[in-house]
Amino acid sequence: MIFVLLGYLSVLLPDPSIRYEKWIDQGKISLPYGILPLFEDTNKIDVSVYSVLDTVNYVQFCPTLKYRLDNWGGEIAPYGRLGGDYYYPRRKKFGVYADFIRGSIFYKSDNLLFSFGKDVFSIGPAFEDNPLLSPNIPLNYLAFTFKNSKFSFTHFISRLGNYEGVEHEWDDTSSGYVTNVNRYLGIHRLEVKLADWLAISFSESMLIGGESLGFPFELLAPLTIYYVEQHNRKQNTNILWNFDAVAVKSKFLFYFDLFIDDFQYEADPWKESNHIGLCFGLQSKDFPLNDSEVFASYDLMTRWVYDNILVWQRYLESQIPLGSMLGCDYDRFTFKYLHTVAAFKLGGTASYTRRGENRITTPWPVNTRVGASAENEFEGTNFLSGTVEKRLTLAAVVKYKYFLELVCGLSYFQNYEHQQGITKTLPIVELKLKYSI
Repeated sequence: MIFVLLGYLSVLLPDPSIRYEKWIDQGKISLPYGILPLFEDTNKIDVSVYSVLDTVNYVQFCPTLKYRLDNWGGEIAPYGRLGGDYYYPRRKKFGVYADFIRGSIFYKSDNLLFSFGKDVFSIGPAFEDNPLLSPNIPLNYLAFTFKNSKFSFTHFISRLGNYEGVEHEWDDTSSGYVTNVNRYLGIHRLEVKLADWLAISFSESMLIGGESLGFPFELLAPLTIYYVEQHNRKQNTNILWNFDAVAVKSKFLFYFDLFIDDFQYEADPWKESNHIGLCFGLQSKDFPLNDSEVFASYDLMTRWVYDNILVWQRYLESQIPLGSMLGCDYDRFTFKYLHTVAAFKLGGTASYTRRGENRITTPWPVNTRVGASAENEFEGTNFLSGTVEKRLTLAAVVKYKYFLELVCGLSYFQNYEHQQGITKTLPIVELKLKYSI
C-alpha cells in the first residue's frame, strides 16, 4: 500500500483503506473489520496489471472473474508474471510464472459467509503485512464467518504443503533425523464491537502436523482454545496469538495490533526472550486540509518471530511467510499524504525500514532438547541483529479514481544486503492498473 519493497498478491484484494474511508465518513465500524476477501462484489470482471521497478523488476497480470446467483457465487483468477523470482509462484514455463491464484465458491447471507477452494487472505487490521496472515501465497482452505451487529466469528482451515527434511535444526547443526510431515493451519478469530466507533479482536493460529497424521480433527472445533488442546493432549504444535483493535473518531481511524509468537510466562532456562510483533496505524480524511488524506503506520517484529527449532513448524508455506512478508527482525515506518484535485489524488510517500540479519529460516540459536548451559542459551539482542540494513524511500504518488496509481521515487540503502558500509541508490517505479468490466 505505502512501502514499495514487496508488491505481492495483496494487490488482488480490495484496498482496506477504501473500507476505512467509508467508516470515517459514517463514524462507525462494520464487522468483520479484519478479514479479506469478503466476496462483496457483484457480477463483473476485474482486470489488474501491477508493475514494479525496484530491487526486483516484474510485471503481473490478473483478470478476476466473478459471478453470483442469489446467495451463491464464485471467483476465479488466472495469474501471470514476468520476473520477480522471489515471489509465488516460483515455477515458470516459457519464461512466465503462472497459476490460478483465486478459485473460491461461496455462500453469503446477512449473517453467514461460507467459502472454500483456493484463495489469498488477509487477517488483521493493518493496511498491509498483517502479522497473523497476509496475502503472500494462495492457500487451499475451508472457512466460515458468522456475524451480527455486535460480534463476528471466523473459523479458517487450510491444508499446507508437506515438509520433508531434517526435523530439528539449531545453531548450524541438525538432529540428522529426516521426516515427512503433513502440515495444517487453523485460525479462529473473534471480533467484538464495544461501540459503533470501537471494535476489538482476539485471533489464534495453530500450525499442526505429523508424519502419520491424518486430518487433525482438533481443527473442526471452532469454539475452543488451541493452546488448551495442545496442553491437554501433549501434542507439539505451533500456537500464535493476535490481539488487535480499530477505532474511528472524528476524522481519524486508528488501529493497533499485538502479535505473540511466544511469551515467557516464567524465567526460561535457555534465557529465551519474548517473540512479538507490534503494528500501529492511522488514516485520516479532510485533515489537515479539506480533500486531503494522511496514512501513517509503524511495524516491528522481533528477532525470532515465526522461527522454530522444529523446521516444519516455521510459519512458512513453500518458503514464503504466512504472516508479514518481511518476516522477522525488522521495523518500518511509513507515511503518505494525498490531496484530491478533481478526479486525481496527488501527493507523496516516505518510508524508513531497518532489517536485521535474522530470517525465518535462520537455525534456532539453542538446542532445547538438552539442558541449558553457557554454550546453549540465547545471546545477543532480540531485535535488529547483526549488520542492520537501512532503507529510506521517498516518492511522488498520482492516483486516478480507483483505476490507476503511479509511484515514482528513489530508495537509498545503507549497509546494502547487510554489507557494512555499502550504500546504494535505486529508482523505484510502481504502477497499478485495475479496470472493472
